[in-house]
Amino acid sequence: MYLLNQFWAPRKVYNPCGMFTYGHIVLLLIAMLILSILLLNSRKITKSQIKNLTKVLSVFITILEAIKIYFNFYYGYTWINAWFPMSYCSLFIYALWLSGYGKGKYKKMGEVFIAGVAIVAGGTYLLIPSTSLTMYPMWHYLCMYSMLFHTLMVYMGILYLWKKEIKLDIKGYRMYSIFFLAFSTIAIILNNVFESNLMFLKKPSTIPVPLLHTLYNNTKWGYTFLVFSVYLFIPYGVTSYLSRAIKKAKLNRQNDCDKEVIKLS
Repeated sequence: MYLLNQFWAPRKVYNPCGMFTYGHIVLLLIAMLILSILLLNSRKITKSQIKNLTKVLSVFITILEAIKIYFNFYYGYTWINAWFPMSYCSLFIYALWLSGYGKGKYKKMGEVFIAGVAIVAGGTYLLIPSTSLTMYPMWHYLCMYSMLFHTLMVYMGILYLWKKEIKLDIKGYRMYSIFFLAFSTIAIILNNVFESNLMFLKKPSTIPVPLLHTLYNNTKWGYTFLVFSVYLFIPYGVTSYLSRAIKKAKLNRQNDCDKEVIKLS
């Protein structure tokens, strides 16, 4: 009964789960277990199956997001930052729809976001869950949804990168940049109009990085510029670099094996 009461409780009724706590570690381990099971069952997944999975997940996650929005309005949390799906990771929802149902450049935008950003962004949140877990108890709907959401981000990022083989080249980066710039522009406008903090572009809030808080206290626009730049360059750049490094290592290993076979023959 205690767990059921937590599931749909308003803010400040129960102590929040928090970051780097026992509750966070438990949810993280559950997320890793789910991710492992998904990847294990996806070893032989085909590109057409990934496409169908993308379509299904776009609808499934949108429904879960709608429940989140309903929860916030139900308890009167109607300020835009509480319910509007415009965090950096929330772009995953739009990317799923574009990749699953879009065509041409719009489809490409969705694909490169999922392949080039989802692993780093989703993984970062799982390690540093700076939103729902700082406000709600461990077994709350929003905490469990947040952890599942970002687990699915990592999962789909892996599928797109290594099964669908989306190329993370300069052309792909341009498409990602257009996609991100469009949404970040909307976020900045809404932040200034409604005094919100979409994408954490206005202030660091609960992000546990002292440097960001120091920068914000000294120069607010400097903080916004830094976070904006991190979003624009780091996730895609890190994923692209690691992807190339892994592929190169596999190729070198394969070449070494081929040389050994030639010597033996």
